[in-house]
Amino acid sequence: MKKIAPFAGLATCIILYSVIIIAATPYIGQQGETYSIFNHFISELGSTHFSVNHMTYNSGVIFSAIGFGLFTFGLLSYVKTPLTKIAVITGVISSFLCIGVGLVPEDYRWPHLILAFSFFCLMTISATLFSWSILKEEQNPFPKYTGIYGFFVTLFFILFLCMPKGLMAIKRTEGPFFSRPEIWWLPFMEWLIFFALTSWIFIISIKMLQFEKKETITKLECSGEISMS
Repeated sequence: MKKIAPFAGLATCIILYSVIIIAATPYIGQQGETYSIFNHFISELGSTHFSVNHMTYNSGVIFSAIGFGLFTFGLLSYVKTPLTKIAVITGVISSFLCIGVGLVPEDYRWPHLILAFSFFCLMTISATLFSWSILKEEQNPFPKYTGIYGFFVTLFFILFLCMPKGLMAIKRTEGPFFSRPEIWWLPFMEWLIFFALTSWIFIISIKMLQFEKKETITKLECSGEISMS
């Protein structure tokens, strides 16, 4: 798992960004609009009514969720403090919820909302706990800046919760007559959570690879296979 985890983390990011671009490019919404991260929710890319490539997007979410679960479980290969164990358990559970997000697209409104919100909650808790471990637990080998960076996920999630939700009700009522603001802060804040999480996963995955490389060099030096000079 130690060797798989960093590649699973990188694959998670690559898959997600790829399917988002594939789904967003031809997207035509209920109001005939093109897709924008400034006023569309992420899940709208999975709509079977308005997203031409919804199957690609939803499948990508499922595969990336599996990668996220493997990445999260792999953190135990680097640190096994009580705090990180809770973070890993929470993260793995959130990955199963993310699979549900891909299986139940936004057309099924309430089940999808429950799965998506539960995923974001547990994922944020997991990232927050592991980031706290990086900052406060000496056994955690990850650099302190990765812990500080991880708290951006926490910050954006809190801001997301604080955003007004009134426009969502208006959107449901007005349907095709709903006029999206150029910047709708609620979905845009969801995107900021996404960018913070995926970039954090990418950074942690790179550090994992660096740890692996350093460990390999140390073993070779100890065995005398390479010069220690």
